[in-house]
Amino acid sequence: MRHTDLSERWQVKLSEYLLDKGSKYQTLGASDFPLDSVVSITFEDDSKVEFRYAFVIEAPEWREVAVFTEHYGYHLFPLYDGMNLTVKGGRDVSASSA
Repeated sequence: MRHTDLSERWQVKLSEYLLDKGSKYQTLGASDFPLDSVVSITFEDDSKVEFRYAFVIEAPEWREVAVFTEHYGYHLFPLYDGMNLTVKGGRDVSASSA
């Protein structure tokens, strides 16, 4: 998914994230993606996904989490008990289990 494919609520959430971190821009640039980050998600059935050069924004109010990657788009996942979400390296933008 690209930025233009994000729902309006996620576009707003991303803009708020960027403003909160001090960016003067409302869209992502290469410098927003930590070079040493690894985002991993393990699901209840032990399925796993891993992204490098990525960060996450959790939206518990929607029970969703978004993973933003530099090269492979943006990914939305349902946020639920039993999901294990970790962020290694990079900025500690959001690393927790739901």
